[in-house]
Amino acid sequence: MTDRQKHLLTLGVLIVLVAVSIFMIMPVSKSTKLGLDLKGGLSIIYVAKDTPGAPVTDAKMQQAEFVLRQRVDALGVAEPEIQREGARNIMVQLPGIKDPAKARAILGKPAVLQFAIVQDQYFAMSESQLNQLKKEGKPVLGPVLLTGDKVSSAKATFGGQVAAAPEVNLTFDNQGTVKFGQITAQNVKKRLAIVLDGQIITAPTIDEPIPDGKAVINGIKSIDEAKNIALVLNTGAIPVTLDVLQMDQVGATLGADALHAGVIAGIVGFALVAVYMLLYYQGLGLVTWLGLSIYSTLVWGMIAAIGRYYGWTLTLPGIAGLIISIGMAADSKIIIFERLKEEMRDKKTFRTAVDSGFWHGFRTSLDADLVTIFAAIVLFLIGIGPIKGFALTLIIGLLMDIVLMLMFTRPILGLLAQIWPVKSPAFLVRLGRMRGAVENV
Repeated sequence: MTDRQKHLLTLGVLIVLVAVSIFMIMPVSKSTKLGLDLKGGLSIIYVAKDTPGAPVTDAKMQQAEFVLRQRVDALGVAEPEIQREGARNIMVQLPGIKDPAKARAILGKPAVLQFAIVQDQYFAMSESQLNQLKKEGKPVLGPVLLTGDKVSSAKATFGGQVAAAPEVNLTFDNQGTVKFGQITAQNVKKRLAIVLDGQIITAPTIDEPIPDGKAVINGIKSIDEAKNIALVLNTGAIPVTLDVLQMDQVGATLGADALHAGVIAGIVGFALVAVYMLLYYQGLGLVTWLGLSIYSTLVWGMIAAIGRYYGWTLTLPGIAGLIISIGMAADSKIIIFERLKEEMRDKKTFRTAVDSGFWHGFRTSLDADLVTIFAAIVLFLIGIGPIKGFALTLIIGLLMDIVLMLMFTRPILGLLAQIWPVKSPAFLVRLGRMRGAVENV
């Protein structure tokens, strides 16, 4: 196979890759998953704390992560991100959430449900009075007889009647049904308090034994509150105490502004690089234009593919990584073109200068790219959140730079040297001091 055939074959493979990238990018509006700093939303980092009798363990952290994930799924948030960070931290990111306050309240709710008998001396008091006395340390309740881990399902309803007060219907599992039946049978005509997260929600009087394993939480102000209670009971209690370590809320408008600014910065950066290359390198500047356009398409396609198959989202730091990689891709072209000019100053023909100058320039650019890639890999492995996004886009951009040098710059220069009637390098690069230094072809 001749060099010309090799160059054409390489460009053919590159065209296929560009076509695949375009396929991944389309439709443009849905191709890239945006992070909450670009789309708006809520980010919370929880830290688990040891409490007496409940130390933080890896198993409890896994369960806490599972419970948070279930609650987020129940909220109906699209493309959430919930992940462990270290031994005690859990990060929750909810892009595009419409009611951050509600989400924050539900996620942080411990959801500890308990059943206990109201002591006889407090029988006639209302729930609010019982809560006040409980807050003052009065022993208004007896020992806990049953907990929420025996609840198999919870459902918010209006009690089956029009204009009735909202309530939550509970159904116990087999073990809970037996236990609840025993409690109600042994405490007829007494009040059974249903306590959620230390607050007495309701304390109805037991009129008769309840053997069917069903209970009702009433005294709820609204159907939304009933739905929230049902949601946390269905997803279970968080087994450790979670405190909010960091919370960031980004409005949708601010996210859109940040995305707009990032896109503008990218376009301006690309345009400035292209204009500079055209003015300084003339014909080779056009090669750079085309190369950077292909480069941008490949990088975008790679980001869209990672987002589609691995759920990765593009954030503002990620855009910064892309802009830096565009500059480094242009820098690679400059190194190769300058090396090409040096070869021609040694009185080599354009074709000979391409063969030797490209590989000298490529090795220099490769060294620079690899050093940055190694540093970015370290950032990606030890970093969290936005730092990972910055490192990943930088790695993608630099890898695509290496691919582009081998699959576009090398074959296009090789073809120009062979099939273009280049009698003087002045057609492709600036003359100046090069004039007269090049031997005739």
